[in-house]
Amino acid sequence: NERVDGVRRRIDALTERLGHRPRVVIGKPGLDGHSNGAEVIAVSARHVGYDVIYSGIRLSPDEIVQSAVEEGADLIGASILSGSHIELTAQIFERLAEYGASDDIDVFVGGIIPQGDFDKLYSMGAKRIFTPSDYELIEIMESITGVLEERADAAGI
Repeated sequence: NERVDGVRRRIDALTERLGHRPRVVIGKPGLDGHSNGAEVIAVSARHVGYDVIYSGIRLSPDEIVQSAVEEGADLIGASILSGSHIELTAQIFERLAEYGASDDIDVFVGGIIPQGDFDKLYSMGAKRIFTPSDYELIEIMESITGVLEERADAAGI
């Protein structure tokens, strides 16, 4: 597939720029056990060339951020279906600040998120928000790759 190859080339270029293969931690904060979406994103990210750490379900925001910091991740993808996306995303950003990693790790959020909450999540720092209407996996991979390209551009890498 041409689009998959295109994302793989972008990932290879980012690997050169960053000095390491882009790394994403996919986690499911909170008590919700529905992991299909997170697992599909993890598999898709691995397929296009990301190093993927799938931290599993029912983790605290602190556990997810700690994993991302320890793994040297560039991105955290949080899958939240429980309706507590505002609180859990806020906790992720609080933990990133506590670990001094706010400038190093970007966050995207996926799940059952009402359009009316997008501005709040973006104002917290979320770079991308995905809902079940974003079912084209290649578009999601293109989008999250764009987040890293924007950060590398801003840093002059």
